[in-house]
Amino acid sequence: MAEEKEEIKKEAKEETQEPSLEQQEAELEKKIDEDKKLLAETTDKYLRALAELDNFRKRVAKDKEDFVKFAKADIVRDFLPVIDNLERALASSKEVKEAKTLSDGVKMVLKQFVEILKKQGVSEIECKGVFNPDFHHVVHREEAQGKEEGEITEVFQKGYMFEDKVMRPAMVKIAVKK
Repeated sequence: MAEEKEEIKKEAKEETQEPSLEQQEAELEKKIDEDKKLLAETTDKYLRALAELDNFRKRVAKDKEDFVKFAKADIVRDFLPVIDNLERALASSKEVKEAKTLSDGVKMVLKQFVEILKKQGVSEIECKGVFNPDFHHVVHREEAQGKEEGEITEVFQKGYMFEDKVMRPAMVKIAVKK
């Protein structure tokens, strides 16, 4: 029993003793490795959040740009009949000689209006050559000699594009063979 007491005292003394230098170094290195892992995880989360924020900003800027673009398109679409009416007024004024000054005024207004629309990204659809269903709407077919099949022979209403999107297709007459 006395031996057992001595052994217990010896063990208690060893437990209360401070760990050796090697043990302390091992514990510190373990703690450093854990801290490095935590730092790497935190850095990764930070960089991901930063990238996500950047993507969000880009997405919001693009959405805003698209909103403005489509708002412009709606306004431009509302003005297309005004251009048509000004062009009709010019065409009808050619028959009346007394309306020359009025005709010149309408011509200047139309020119200014078309220039403003061009600045906003509106362009007239070309109506020469062969019919293209992406840009033209056929409202009449006519047999025409000396014309190629599907060739545009007359434009009833001009078509317009806004940037790269068709706002209104051109209404045209095309030639057909007998």
